[in-house]
Amino acid sequence: MKIRTLSLGSAAAGFFVAASFLSGVDRASAAEPDFAGKTLTFVIGFGAGGGVDAYGRLVGEFMARHLPGKPTFVAVNQPGAGGMVAAKSWVAKAKPDGLSVLVGAQSQADPQALYRTKANFKPTEFKMIGGVAAPSQALYVRKDALGRLTDRSKTPVVIGIVGSTLRSGSYQVMWAAAFLGWNVKWVKGYKGTGELRQAIERGEIDMSTFGSTRDIDYLNKAGVVSLVSQSGTKIDGKAMPRDILGNTPVMADMLKGKIKDPLALRAFEYGEAVGQVGKWLALTANTPADIVAAHRKAYQAALKDPGFASRIGKVDPDSPLASPADLDDVMRDLAKVEPDVMAFIDQELERQGFGPAGGAKKKGGKESQ
Repeated sequence: MKIRTLSLGSAAAGFFVAASFLSGVDRASAAEPDFAGKTLTFVIGFGAGGGVDAYGRLVGEFMARHLPGKPTFVAVNQPGAGGMVAAKSWVAKAKPDGLSVLVGAQSQADPQALYRTKANFKPTEFKMIGGVAAPSQALYVRKDALGRLTDRSKTPVVIGIVGSTLRSGSYQVMWAAAFLGWNVKWVKGYKGTGELRQAIERGEIDMSTFGSTRDIDYLNKAGVVSLVSQSGTKIDGKAMPRDILGNTPVMADMLKGKIKDPLALRAFEYGEAVGQVGKWLALTANTPADIVAAHRKAYQAALKDPGFASRIGKVDPDSPLASPADLDDVMRDLAKVEPDVMAFIDQELERQGFGPAGGAKKKGGKESQ
């Protein structure tokens, strides 16, 4: 299975490049829909303060300014199960009127996550507006836990994750535990990366992965963690390091020559591909073409808005842009994943104690749903 990657250039450079977002826009629409006096709601399946939340709120604010009639913008956070609670609710309740947009992330498009959460929807049917690919994800480990990472006679190093399914950065931990002998314990149920930052800082967990520049800057200044690896961003088929992460090794390079089994290699390639899926915006499957076109046009206009460009640099300055056509292609390719690859990943997670329902829960109870 060959899966496309979203390596389209940096977002900072692309905000003034409209052409890549024209794909799928119906220039022939005779009349644009009017959203005057209405409310545009962005449904965000993760907690406030995280990367998906910050991106969704910023894009929504500027899209509302550029949609016909300038609707009022509202963001609704509905964290739970790695965004699946929000996605399932949105699919069931959202009307095809263009007033409800799902702000999605990798975990809501990953067939492995869809399978483990018994999702009742297919991302291939959504009407994509646009988005960004995932930048290379940084894996931070507390300095006082580094010695335990490769010593299985010691207490496992606890990795905390958002929701109940793997996200793009956490795949690298699964592979390192499987083929580099890392000594880890999975704890799930955090609402967002903001919670993860606090948890790792106070020692509730020992490590986690982060992608947003804001999170990375915060952790670098905190002084209690070390960068151990990064997932890499696919450019011309090769996982490349991210400038902000310096010389931190890319997990694919760390695993080179370690994975011998052909099925395991295919599963690793799948994990690498799905790890490139970042944040995306979508309308419901049966949304009329003129409404879809209006949203894509507004998204394109938001990217070119000087106010947006000046603020996105503080949220997601180096995420590659993804057009609707690119997102459609990736969703279709991911949906073609072979059952034996899915089974291999599921079995490996079970072996690592991840559990069919999510392994250990974070201290303080279940993730808010």
